[in-house]
Amino acid sequence: MAKGKAKKEKPEKVSKEAKKIKKKKGKKVQTDEAEDDESPRGDTKFDLRAALNGTLDDIAKKMSDADTLDDMPPMSTGSLILNLVTGGIRAAWYTNFGPEQSAKTTGALTVLAAAIKAAIPLLALRDFEGSTGNSIPYVTAIMNTNGVKITKDELFGKKDDKTGKWIVPPRVRYSASTRGVGFFNWFAAVLRRMPDKKMLERKWWLVYEDTKENAHLKEFADSSMPRKYGKGIYIEAPDDKLQGVILLDSYPNMNPDYKDEDESDNSLALQARMFSKNLPRVKGYLASKKVAVIGVNQLRDVPMAMYGPKEQEPCGKAIRYNSDVRVRWYPRSLNSAPLWPTAAKKGGKEVEPSLQGGKDYYKYIHISGAKNKLAVADREGWIRLWTKDAEGKAHGIDPVFDTIYYLWLTGQVVPEGRGKKRSQLRLIFKGQKSKVIDWMVLKQMVLGDKKDMIAACKKAGVKPFDLRKACFKQWESGEGEKLYSAQEKIGDASKPDTDDDGDDD
Repeated sequence: MAKGKAKKEKPEKVSKEAKKIKKKKGKKVQTDEAEDDESPRGDTKFDLRAALNGTLDDIAKKMSDADTLDDMPPMSTGSLILNLVTGGIRAAWYTNFGPEQSAKTTGALTVLAAAIKAAIPLLALRDFEGSTGNSIPYVTAIMNTNGVKITKDELFGKKDDKTGKWIVPPRVRYSASTRGVGFFNWFAAVLRRMPDKKMLERKWWLVYEDTKENAHLKEFADSSMPRKYGKGIYIEAPDDKLQGVILLDSYPNMNPDYKDEDESDNSLALQARMFSKNLPRVKGYLASKKVAVIGVNQLRDVPMAMYGPKEQEPCGKAIRYNSDVRVRWYPRSLNSAPLWPTAAKKGGKEVEPSLQGGKDYYKYIHISGAKNKLAVADREGWIRLWTKDAEGKAHGIDPVFDTIYYLWLTGQVVPEGRGKKRSQLRLIFKGQKSKVIDWMVLKQMVLGDKKDMIAACKKAGVKPFDLRKACFKQWESGEGEKLYSAQEKIGDASKPDTDDDGDDD
């Protein structure tokens, strides 16, 4: 044998029967592998949930029903305390209820002022009581107190007597009609024509129906969106805010149409039936259209009530069921109010020196969240009404008390010394700690002009800043809510008791 060549191994002899068995086994293995490849019980399993999601997405696209969960930041109510109680204004139905002279309408008008500042495009005031039309100076005073410098014509518009066209376009659509059904017909028509507002691809979109009436909007639309999310005219929204805020003042004055002469005297039943029938027509649109309704209801005594509630809300239970947030407003006496008020000799009203000289007069309102499906329920707080200044003008919700009480509830204003006095306060705000100051210095920081604010900040030993504006920014960022919740957990025993039901008189 030559060198370098390996010896070849002879193949093992296999019998004919063994070859047949081996051949059969090979066929069986191949058959089993083929069966495993085609079997649904292999590595890839059928996912019913994924299949259903695909089906639902396909149906949603065909029906233009993009079911995304929109996270729209709430709009401020215009009051820091009302913000804490309600959580702000979202696309929902709100109801303020309480007895007479409990600032329900004032609270609603404060929300309207905040909506003007937020540049909400659709604003409407349906004045079924007719009180707003007769108190324009008070309405404009509330606007001015909340930083909206506006005249009557700028607020509600002005028409040419001959042509009927707007000389000054209205910022707020005003109507003094008393027909409840007429309002629901108008509101339903408005909501149908408004676009949906949706969050898609991390952007806000206005989605109009693709109709002949809306054909002129296509030049502003994104043509790629219908292929992804279904039929419609998709226009990128300018912001992440509400599209509309509607004020109703008040429910008991929204009269039904008396079509049945036999029941013409049964007005309460007809009115309750009107709300029960018409609320579902509009309630379902609010979330998709991003519209908020702020309504006002009364709180009446139940005659000769011995058992059960002594007070009731008129207009039936449909309003209570359909309201997402219900806030109870109630006048209270000075001895139950927080932050150590000083009573006047007459009328039980609080009196303070005015920054302009003279005196300012106030009364107190207790507010509580009777229902809140959108934020934390059962919260309560206090509102101080500025009923008269040194010139005899009323201003609505007092911004001074609203700011200082908010700072108190969030632990950013603390009393110094043994006694609780308005002359011994310290402001601790965003890393700044003031000197011991009195109430009037804080009042100057809130109500004063730029020069007064700078002087007040100098007295307090802090850098000049707009205190009230900074508080609203703090709430909008979510920090105010965290501070308030932290103070609630502490359960500070120094907080005043608010269980007294006394009246102002």
